[in-house]
Amino acid sequence: MHRNAKLTLVLLSTFCAPALASAQEPYSPLVPRGKIRLEIRGEFSSFSSRYRIWTDGTATREGLEELSDPFSGIAGVRVFPFLAPVQEAVRQAGNEDYDLSLGTMASFMEMNAARAPIALDVGIFDWLTAGVVVPAVQNEAEFAFHFEADSSGANAGLGPGAGEASAFLTILQHSIGQYDTFREATCASDPGSPACLNATAVLEDALGFGNALAAMYETGFAPLGWSPTGMALHARLSDLGAEFGEAGVTGFPTAIPLADAFLTSEDFLRLVTDPAFGIAATNPMGSWRGLWGIGDIELRASARLFESGESGGSSHLVGGGGALVRLPAGTQGDPANILDAGTGDAQTDVELRGWINARWQGRLGVWADFRYGIQLKGNAERRVFDPDFTFAPLSSQVKLDWDPGDYQSLELTPWYRVAESMTLLAGFHHYRKGRDSFALATGDATQQPPAGPVPDPEILVPHSEVSSSRLMVGMVYNRATPTWDGKTGRPLEIRVVYRRVVGGRGGNVPNSGAMEAGFRFFAGLWGEG
Repeated sequence: MHRNAKLTLVLLSTFCAPALASAQEPYSPLVPRGKIRLEIRGEFSSFSSRYRIWTDGTATREGLEELSDPFSGIAGVRVFPFLAPVQEAVRQAGNEDYDLSLGTMASFMEMNAARAPIALDVGIFDWLTAGVVVPAVQNEAEFAFHFEADSSGANAGLGPGAGEASAFLTILQHSIGQYDTFREATCASDPGSPACLNATAVLEDALGFGNALAAMYETGFAPLGWSPTGMALHARLSDLGAEFGEAGVTGFPTAIPLADAFLTSEDFLRLVTDPAFGIAATNPMGSWRGLWGIGDIELRASARLFESGESGGSSHLVGGGGALVRLPAGTQGDPANILDAGTGDAQTDVELRGWINARWQGRLGVWADFRYGIQLKGNAERRVFDPDFTFAPLSSQVKLDWDPGDYQSLELTPWYRVAESMTLLAGFHHYRKGRDSFALATGDATQQPPAGPVPDPEILVPHSEVSSSRLMVGMVYNRATPTWDGKTGRPLEIRVVYRRVVGGRGGNVPNSGAMEAGFRFFAGLWGEG
């Protein structure tokens, strides 16, 4: 017989031959000695809101936020940080209450994640089981976005061309030079006279006005000429022109080149994706789906430490412990794509656990599981910027030395066996992770010095501490009973569970619901059965 055919026959006989394994409790981490358990599970989770901390004006708030909130409302400085110099320049030019707006945004966002972990566990002894979990992960975001600029919601747009702005500033500076000559002549005889003091004040006002406009033009944006702010700037230029005219200055400019059109949707998308504007997002403002990828692989072992009662009796108590190593096989999200969550943390975790499975009167039971995870140091590439801004600039993207905080997990799940093969579940799960620490990566030859000020990773720390609570309901079907002809059928477990986040705190906790469905197949490898 061909070698491949023999191998196929061996595998089929292993997984299709009857096994004598007894029925498994709904949460047993152990597999009988010489047996193998193959688990194929599908998980789908989605959320459109999250628990987070953010600054609303001058106050710090904590609670639920819709994912669409940062992409809805006024498109101003909180959306695009590069607009802050424009707003500040206009305020210095005379409109101290100016709040820049390119238009109004409306959006809907929902984040989805599909996971397909495949787990293989082998019973080394009746009291010791070892296994591996390999998850496949795909992330997806449903994102509908609309931008509109009109006279009720927009007061700024793309500024005039560099040539027009330069010509205006040249004429203005020439006029200021003429006025300075007038001021010097006025103050020559009596520096303390009212005329000298007034001329000095007008000159300082004109210089400040010109410098502010020069700073504004450097950004490539300006107020709309017909907006209230644009009209106020024109009025201020007119007032200066009157003062300069009284001093005999000629050729003073009569109008300020400002934005002459609303921003279009195409213009808005360019602000997000075109590197010339400093954001350089890799995904436009629309839905996105990542490719399937491997998540962080887990190597695990579980051991029974104590047992009371018979496994087939009406009451039974078993407790144990375990350890897990989570390997950095996954990939982190692209920092230039705000919709990419990655497939894993891509750093090593070491997890210890303790568990108890108890049954009373044959039908009623409870599962308790406590885990403590130590997350080892790793590397990350992120945009180190205030998370209250929608789009962090490309200049803030740096490589980091990352030390994640440790985590704790507690699960408590009562269960009730309504029939020999059917068990109902209802439980509570709490998760908490401590603060991370970050530092700019050192000793990396590929690390490019950031443009502008060096980002301070400390800004990421307060948002890295999270906690969440979830409720769950579900059922487990366990087929390990004699068939109609008196033979024991192949053990099979089918699990369907729904989990729902009911509370959270910290920087970014998805308010998610998740459906899980999976199969467990049992087969004999060695020993009896």
